[in-house]
Amino acid sequence: MTRNRILLIAQSLLCVALIVMLAVSAVGIYRDGIAEKKEDPLAWVYTRDKAAAGLKPVLPVFLLAVAVTVACAVLNVRDENENKPVKDIELNRDLMRTRVAQPSDAMKKEQAMQKKLLYGGWCGFGLCMLPILIYMTNGEHFPNGDLEQVMGALAVHVFPWIILGFAVLIVSAVLQGRSIQREYDAIMERIREEKASGIKAEAQTAAPTRNVNVLRWVILAVAVVFIVAGIRNGSMTAVVNKAIRICTECVGLG
Repeated sequence: MTRNRILLIAQSLLCVALIVMLAVSAVGIYRDGIAEKKEDPLAWVYTRDKAAAGLKPVLPVFLLAVAVTVACAVLNVRDENENKPVKDIELNRDLMRTRVAQPSDAMKKEQAMQKKLLYGGWCGFGLCMLPILIYMTNGEHFPNGDLEQVMGALAVHVFPWIILGFAVLIVSAVLQGRSIQREYDAIMERIREEKASGIKAEAQTAAPTRNVNVLRWVILAVAVVFIVAGIRNGSMTAVVNKAIRICTECVGLG
């Protein structure tokens, strides 16, 4: 293992450790603050002393991560595969498909399978988003009062469906990738058969089989739906009030 690779691995591990430690510190401060508020409702959850105490164990890891990052910059450490082209099996499949005069049955079967997986994955994602939409549009789930309780209930009812929805998309994408690989193998086999029989493929134009912007538009649409649902059920006012309290009471901007 080379020096560059060791430094890159160390930098990655330190960044991950830093994120985890910061998250644990934040959760610990919040948990202790909530326990104090039960005894003293006027007690502040976040204070400078609590933040400083929570950051003390994180500081050595932060300094070490900064030192490793600086060392990587000074030594000009780069990923060896940074400038290498990424192997895109789907693009290769599209290019090789243009060399086939007549698609084989195996190719047609995999193409049909890919369409089913694509539509099935997005339909499954949409079904997982439906309970979230129903929950978000019900104003009774967002009463005026304790925002922590509302957010806790929201996390319990929403996060599992979000995780399940993205899990469906991931499984669908993985299965599509395997199907594309099988189709690519079938294409290569078909090309060898056509070469052996003297059949030449006519010039074809590779049709685009995916839209790289689909996921962006879907996420944007989901975000817009959630924003509209939040405005309708009145949670926007509660969030704004909480943000004002944080700025004036904790940060001290007021």
